[in-house]
This record gives sequence, structure tokens and C-alpha cells, in this order.
Amino acid sequence: ETKPVKVKGEKRQSPGFIVLGMHRSGTSMLSGLLVKGFGYETGGPLIGASFDNEKGFYERIDVVLQNDEFFGAQNMGWSYNVINYDSEKALHDKSTGRVTFKEGTKALKFLNNHLKTLPYLQKDPRMCIALPTWLKLLDDKPAIVFTYRHPLEVAMSLKHREQNFTIEHG
Repeated sequence: ETKPVKVKGEKRQSPGFIVLGMHRSGTSMLSGLLVKGFGYETGGPLIGASFDNEKGFYERIDVVLQNDEFFGAQNMGWSYNVINYDSEKALHDKSTGRVTFKEGTKALKFLNNHLKTLPYLQKDPRMCIALPTWLKLLDDKPAIVFTYRHPLEVAMSLKHREQNFTIEHG
């Protein structure tokens, strides 16, 4: 059980949740339940609702953009060459300036804010790949919640959403 904040100066049990799961696997639904039902904070700005997710994605734009920058520096993306991602290389790219980390800095101001009174919720399907990088950047380790949907169902849903996706690609 996560407790918001104790007495000033004492640490929270868990600063928040990171929701993990592949695109189209129910992560937005779970995040919506945690935010609307339990009051977890997402900060923002968030990616807005869309035709394929009318209630919203609950994804911070800065985290998504930072993950995309980490991925781009390693010639991969959320849907291709994911096996090539190296979290240590991402941290090295950050420290050397190869990756600007401008967006990540914004995100960490929220995620590492010890003055928040409610736990945060961070959701981005790219975190399934980039989580080891972010865990080294967070002051406190969050709880991790993983959603699972059968991979074939995910692939069929991606194919339906993305015109150029094949079942094999998804």
C-alpha cells in the first residue's frame, strides 16, 4: 500500500507508480483508474485524447519525447530494433551531451519532487525499454505495475491503428 506523505522530513514508502505494458495493452485504462479513482498525480502536459484512446493516454509529453531522443541516439524506436537499447549508453549519452536531456530534466523535476503530497503516476509504453535508464535517474524507486495482453491481440490492435503495421511487425 502506498502512503502519500508522512511527517515533514520522513520519506514516503513509495513516491509513485510506473505503469509498464506494450502499446494497446490496457496501460491507459489502468492509468485512468489510478488517476481518477485514487488521485495519483501525472503532472503534465499530457498527450491528449485521440480517436483510438478517447479517455486519454496519461502520458507526459516530456517523458515520451525524452525516451524518443534516447532511442533515436541508438538508432531504434519503440517498434523496431528494441533489442539494441542499452541503458548504460543512454546514461553516457546524457552525461556527454549527445542526448540533450532537456525534456527529461522537466520530467525529473516532477518525478523527484519531494514536496508533492500525492504519489505520481508515470506511464509511457516506451518505459518497457527505457526503465533501467530512468530508475538510475530517480531519487526513490517507484512501485512498478505491469499490464499484460496477449501479444497477438496487441499486434492485431496495432495493425488496426497503424495503417502500415503488419501482424509480424506488431
